[in-house]
Amino acid sequence: MSLFLSILSQIVGWVYFTAWSFSFYPQLFLNYKLKNVSGYSLDFGVLNFSGFLAYSFYSIWGYAEPSIMPGQVDPSDIAFACHAWFITTITLIQCNHYESVWNRTALWVKLLSLFFWISGTLLGVLQLTGNLTDSTDWNGCLYLGYIKVFITLIKYMPQVYMNYVRKSTVGWSIINVLLDFTGGSLSILQIFIDGANSGDWNVFGGGGAFNVAKFLLGFLSMVFDIIFMIQHYCLYGGDKKASDSIKGIDLDTLYKNPQM
Repeated sequence: MSLFLSILSQIVGWVYFTAWSFSFYPQLFLNYKLKNVSGYSLDFGVLNFSGFLAYSFYSIWGYAEPSIMPGQVDPSDIAFACHAWFITTITLIQCNHYESVWNRTALWVKLLSLFFWISGTLLGVLQLTGNLTDSTDWNGCLYLGYIKVFITLIKYMPQVYMNYVRKSTVGWSIINVLLDFTGGSLSILQIFIDGANSGDWNVFGGGGAFNVAKFLLGFLSMVFDIIFMIQHYCLYGGDKKASDSIKGIDLDTLYKNPQM
C-alpha cells in the first residue's frame, strides 16, 4: 500500500464529496428564487429521495461489514450519501410548499418507490437476522446498492423529458449539473486510485477496490449530465425572457403549452 496513493485517495474523495454535495444547493436556491418548481421534475425529486435513502444504508453497511460486498467504501462515500439524502428531503419539503408532491408525482414513481422501500426493508431485516447469505454475489446490503443504481438509471429521464416538452431548461439549475458531473468524475477517479493502491481489481470478489455501485452511479450521472449540458447550452439555452415567462406558471400549463 502506498502512503501517497492513500492520501491522494482521501483528497480526491473529499473533493468529490464537496462538489457532489454542493450540487444539490443551486436547485434549492433556484426554487426559492422562482417561488415555484415549474421547471423541476417532482418525479426526479421523489426518485432521488428513495435512491439516496437506499445508498445511505448501503454505504454505512458496506463500510461496517466490508466482507459482504465487492468494492471499497470510503468515509467520504458515507458522508456524501447521508448528506445527499438529507438535502433531497429538504428539497422535497420545499417542493411540497409550492406544489403537492404526492399529487404531482406519477403513479409509476409512487409504486416503484413503495416497492423499493418495502423490499429493501424486508431484505435488510432478513440479512441482519441471519436469514440471508453473506455472499458477495447477493445479500441485503448489495440489494440496496442495486436499488440506487437502478434509480439513478431512470431518475433523470423525467427531467430530460420535461426539458424537452418545454423546450427550455429554465427552472433546472445548470450549476447543479456541472457540479454533479465534477463529483461523478472524481468519484470514479477515486475508485481507480484505490484499485492502483490495493492492486486488487476483483470486481465481484470480497475485498476488492472496485465498488461497482459507486462506479455506475458516477458513470450514469455523467452521461445524463452531458445530456443536460447539450439541452442547456446547445438546444434550448433559457434566456431572461424565458425565465420571466415561467414564473407563476404551473406544470399543467407548461405541458399544454410546451413552447412557453
